[in-house]
Amino acid sequence: MDAFIWTLKQVAFLIIGIAVAATFSDTVAVSKFSPVLATLQNISAAVFTLAGIWVAYLYPEAITALANPKKVKLLEGIEATQRIKMLVLTIFTSAFVLIWILMLNTLKPIFESFIFVKEYSYWFKLFYFGFILYLVLNQVWSVLRIMGANIDFIHSLSYRKTEQEIQDKLNK
Repeated sequence: MDAFIWTLKQVAFLIIGIAVAATFSDTVAVSKFSPVLATLQNISAAVFTLAGIWVAYLYPEAITALANPKKVKLLEGIEATQRIKMLVLTIFTSAFVLIWILMLNTLKPIFESFIFVKEYSYWFKLFYFGFILYLVLNQVWSVLRIMGANIDFIHSLSYRKTEQEIQDKLNK
């Protein structure tokens, strides 16, 4: 079910990106996207790093598992499993965005020199603009997931603090 929802989200992001690109591609120059790609790259790297730190904090065995996959231990509780799963998907999404930024930055100058790209420049611009918006939507989703994880963490701390205070009062 999770794979279906992920795929549905990706299709929705792609449709939104292309729809916005189709609406505004005549009025926006491709050169305007260089700062967007640079910002997106920086945000992706930050989210990738932050989510990785969260995984290492919440599930230190994951670091050992990278070196030796046979030593993976199961997580205790559904909540921990869901939190780690969300963070790993966030890491994956940020890595996905970073890879595509690298590909776009590498391939754009090469493709611009091809004659067929010049002949179909409207369609290539539409795809480029739409795909960048698709990447932006994915990265916004990742940032929101990290924000949500932080809010969830604060909520868990507050809940545990309240439980401890109640327990302390009962023990007096």
